[in-house]
Amino acid sequence: MKPAIGAIITVIVLFFVVPMIVGGSANTCQALEKHVVSTQASNIAGGNSGPVYNTINNAGQNAATGQIASTMMAQNHPDAPTGVSCTYYFWKSML
Repeated sequence: MKPAIGAIITVIVLFFVVPMIVGGSANTCQALEKHVVSTQASNIAGGNSGPVYNTINNAGQNAATGQIASTMMAQNHPDAPTGVSCTYYFWKSML
C-alpha cells in the first residue's frame, strides 16, 4: 500500500513541477503563458529559429507574467484553482 501512495504522490508532484521547470518559473500560469508564446512564435515564424521567431518570442517571453492565463482560468473555470487549471492546460498543449 505504501509504494502505491508514494507513486501517486510522485505523479502529483511531477504534474505540477515539470511545467514550472520547463517554463523556467515558479508559477504554473506563467509557465503556460511562456509555452504558448513560444508555440505561437514558432507558428508565425515557421520554425524555432531565425530573427522573426527570436523577436516575437523575446517580446512575448518578457510580457508573460502569468496574469493573463490566471485571469482566463479563473473566468473559464471558477470552481477550480487557477494553478490546477493552468497546469492542466499546459499538459494539454503538449499533446
